[in-house]
Amino acid sequence: MKRKNHFVLFGILLLALINLSPSLPETSQTGPRQEPDEGSAALRGGESRQPLREIEVYTMMGTSEFNVLKALNEEYQQRSGAVVTLVNIAPEQAYKTYREAYAAGREPDVLMLDGAWVADFASSGRLLPADLYEGGAGAASDSLPISAASVEWNGYRWGVPLDFDPYGVIWNPEQFTTTAGELPRNLEEWRSWEESLLSTSEKAQNATKPVVGFSNGDVRAFAALIALWKGTEQEESEQSLDEALALADHLRDRTYLHGVSVQSGQMLSDFRTLVESDELPLAVDRLSRLGTQDTPISRLAPIASSFKTAALRGLGIAANTDRVRESSLWIAYITGHENQSSWYESTGHLPMLRAIYDEPAYLSLQRWIPDAQVGRSAADSKKTAAREGSWSRSLDRFYEGTLGIDGLAEFFQP
Repeated sequence: MKRKNHFVLFGILLLALINLSPSLPETSQTGPRQEPDEGSAALRGGESRQPLREIEVYTMMGTSEFNVLKALNEEYQQRSGAVVTLVNIAPEQAYKTYREAYAAGREPDVLMLDGAWVADFASSGRLLPADLYEGGAGAASDSLPISAASVEWNGYRWGVPLDFDPYGVIWNPEQFTTTAGELPRNLEEWRSWEESLLSTSEKAQNATKPVVGFSNGDVRAFAALIALWKGTEQEESEQSLDEALALADHLRDRTYLHGVSVQSGQMLSDFRTLVESDELPLAVDRLSRLGTQDTPISRLAPIASSFKTAALRGLGIAANTDRVRESSLWIAYITGHENQSSWYESTGHLPMLRAIYDEPAYLSLQRWIPDAQVGRSAADSKKTAAREGSWSRSLDRFYEGTLGIDGLAEFFQP
């Protein structure tokens, strides 16, 4: 009888022990564990929490590259189960549209921002500090050196760099015989080149033939052109700037201003065609529109100082959103290595992750990576976004002949 009681007592204790033990996850399985890929890892940020809520993202892209982003977004939605609504705005209208959305209290959860706008939006309390992002979206240790100023203000980071589009110069080497097909190195050589284009017999009929081109109203392209003329051998000084602006004034009637539609989706601008057809000796434009390959009749090179004005884009989270987790995971997916490695082929814009340029397929792009010393300062970037519109109008007036070089000098004032 005692033995029977002992068995009963043992059974009761065993049941109690089982009830107190932690249960195994329902999804557990036997066999070796497979490591998930990077994209899946970024999406696991909340498996044990509530499902991902819907977010809205404002972008500012051309048609063809927006289609690339839509494809990536579709993949993200399928893998995460989230709903992400993309709203694309013409780049030239984005700054105004964003500000109007904030003023009306209908800002999105995530915004694509030009690097020149970040300080403006951050100082106005419109962005969330990147330190509060989740899912690793705020990491910056492996970004290119130029990305810091594009997302920083007041000692904090306010977004995640996505890509950049530096300015380059394309030229016809046959039009530079005085420098053996290479570009002049200083203002004196540039002036000699300009004079050499016109022989005595051709001077009358070719007096107004364009010798240089850039996109109409593109103040950053104009700044890159001035940097090119100032040359690599000259130090930054007011004198070299004044001389470069004087050359712009001298070539005012011989400058081809090309209208480029950012919504056209065209990857190569007409400048390459004009240069290779011997209709224009050289032009300055963004890399995404010029391509990166030299040909027997055209050469292409980055303008080192133009990295200070390169078009950089980043992704930031609106300060008032209650969907930081969802926004962070989406940004981490879009800017992660898995997607950034093919971003250049898809959009023509260079990725921000430094490690990508060490991959065999991207070694030729290393010459477009700026030196850390060439990084641009964010000290006055709060003013840049608001001033660029007026700069563009002033540039138009200059080439219309109603504004002198003194007015142009304001472009370069802090």
